[in-house]
Amino acid sequence: MAVEHPGRPRLEDVAKAAGVSASTASRVLNGSPRKVAEEFRTRVLDAAERVGYTTNLAAQATARGHYPAIGLVVGDIRDQFFARVASGVVAEAGRRGLVVNLLSTHGDDERERRLVHDLRRQRPQALILVRKTDDTARAGSSLMRELRSFEAEGGRVVVVGESPQPLTAVRPPDFDGARALAVRLVELGYRSFAAIVLDPPIRSTRDRLDGFRAGLSAAGIALPDSRVFPAAATTVAAGVAAAQAYLDSGDRAELIFAGEDVIGIGTIIGLERAGLRVPDDLAVAGYGGRALDHLDQEGRGLTSVRSPLEEMGEASVRLATEPWPDDEALAEPAIEPEVQVRDTTPPLSRR
Repeated sequence: MAVEHPGRPRLEDVAKAAGVSASTASRVLNGSPRKVAEEFRTRVLDAAERVGYTTNLAAQATARGHYPAIGLVVGDIRDQFFARVASGVVAEAGRRGLVVNLLSTHGDDERERRLVHDLRRQRPQALILVRKTDDTARAGSSLMRELRSFEAEGGRVVVVGESPQPLTAVRPPDFDGARALAVRLVELGYRSFAAIVLDPPIRSTRDRLDGFRAGLSAAGIALPDSRVFPAAATTVAAGVAAAQAYLDSGDRAELIFAGEDVIGIGTIIGLERAGLRVPDDLAVAGYGGRALDHLDQEGRGLTSVRSPLEEMGEASVRLATEPWPDDEALAEPAIEPEVQVRDTTPPLSRR
């Protein structure tokens, strides 16, 4: 026999307060994959807060085999890449009435596998992994076995960033962003380029360099390998060292493209330590748009491409919770990068 709790608000109370049917209120509050119009979703969530309704997660897990929750695994929440993606995940999950359980691997591959294993036991609706590389998620690895087992149990797995082919992924549009940046710089009058990129490269490094070259090629401009200089890490110090390597080469360009904003800042520091002025003597552009708008007290802004990381997080939640038509099950959402022209790349005619 069911036990009555006279003082506890019921789903019917929320529906009445929101002016919607009980089935609509249930879809919003119980994490149903069926879409509900934003107006009704907002009314239901507001009504639930007013009447003090809380979802019975244990009952939902028993009835449906999982909790209306998302397990979110990131590398390091202090890194803006992970933090911005997580922000998008939390925002979109909140709009869908889902709880987010956020865990950090601290860059430890074995810890990542253990976290996924522990999350499986909690039976979330979906797992979202945010990754910069795919080295531990290759087919046959222990992590991959955990993820495939979770999917076999009825859960959904989405990877934001780098992922092997069997898993659904939301990847950053690095090639398109770098290509758009190159096109814009050519429009500003630049014709001679060098590049500083992370080495050894990861997929984003290759995509950005390939995209930048593609944008230049469309204008009949080549970027030879002799003008591509390696940065040993994604740090300011690595950018400083790479700038010195560029100077030591004796070759000269009108603009240096740095594959990461942090490397770009190091590049500027290295150039100016050698007596060059940016952008008067040499222009610099970066990539990432990670809250690095200003370089110094003079207020110079670094030209860059804003990676749509929050939007990628939001898209991952949609992929993790909405039904997949058979012909679109693994389709990646279209996400547009944004070129941000600032002080470090003025029109060449103004230098």
